[in-house]
Amino acid sequence: MADIRAAIRVPAVELEAFIARAFEAVGVSAAESRTIAALMTRADLQGSEGHGVFRLPQYVRRIRGGAVNVRPGIRVEREAAGMALVNGDNGMGHLVMRFATEKAIEKAKSARVA
Repeated sequence: MADIRAAIRVPAVELEAFIARAFEAVGVSAAESRTIAALMTRADLQGSEGHGVFRLPQYVRRIRGGAVNVRPGIRVEREAAGMALVNGDNGMGHLVMRFATEKAIEKAKSARVA
């Protein structure tokens, strides 16, 4: 029997829209759903399938089960010139990492390290 995954091809733009709709359906804001969907789709396109749509059912189950905060207050708890301790408030890792990455880039521009 052929592997069914090899037979299914979905344009990236359609996959991204599907993922975003799934997150919106479980209470994630539209803007954050689009961000997560874009990052998950990018992971698939780059060959990191373990971080892509493959994880969608697991993420939805965790959100429905209350294990993920769909309205996190992602914030910096403590910081210095070249570091920041980020509290993700149990939000989706994609959103926390985006926030942390943006903070690290900001720190690196001013402190030349982060």
